[in-house]
Amino acid sequence: MGAKCWECGSDAQASCRFCGRFVCKDHASKMPLFLAVYVGANQTPKAIVVADAIWCGICRPHPEPIEMPDIY
Repeated sequence: MGAKCWECGSDAQASCRFCGRFVCKDHASKMPLFLAVYVGANQTPKAIVVADAIWCGICRPHPEPIEMPDIY
């Protein structure tokens, strides 16, 4: 038995890159995914981005990084 779409229960075609929910082709959306951000030459911020990562359309990835001081 395969994974089912979070929205409609039909067979899933992909999983959301941001939250992991499974979605069918009709309910899949796309959103850019930032894999890494770093400081390049001349102190210019640069990013490695996947342009059309699968997104469920339900979850809300944060637009800004979240501070996590307790990790250290």
